[in-house]
Formats: sequence, structure tokens, C-alpha cells
Amino acid sequence: MGEKIKVLTQIKLGETVLDVELNHGTDSSGYREIHIQNQKLRLAMPETEFLQLATSVLLAKRQLELLKNKRYGGQE
Repeated sequence: MGEKIKVLTQIKLGETVLDVELNHGTDSSGYREIHIQNQKLRLAMPETEFLQLATSVLLAKRQLELLKNKRYGGQE
């Protein structure tokens, strides 16, 4: 596990609060890691994979909003 650089944000899923942390990588490649964690859970991934995941989630959110507006006639 790499050394923590800083906590980027906190996210809440139901009653669970998770920290999103930026960490130095554990190898000499220079790549950083993102840890999504609390006292019971830790998900670690390279920064590049986290950016792909975050982009996918934001795109899915946007597509859902567009679909809901189209289906229910809401205003954007």
C-alpha cells in the first residue's frame, strides 16, 4: 500500500461513508493509486483505471438523465 498524498473527497453510499484517497504507488513506475476505503473496505486501483471508472459512471448518469427527460417529458 502506497503512502497517502491526500483525501480527494468522501462519498456516501446508503449509510456508508467512503474516503477517496490519492496515494503514491507501491512500485517504482511512478504511477499513483486511488484508494476508496473506510474501516471495513479498501478498493485500490491505478489512477488511470479510476479515471476510466469515474468517466464511465458520469457518462451513465448523463445518459440516464437524458433517457428520463425523453421518457417523461421533463425539462433539462
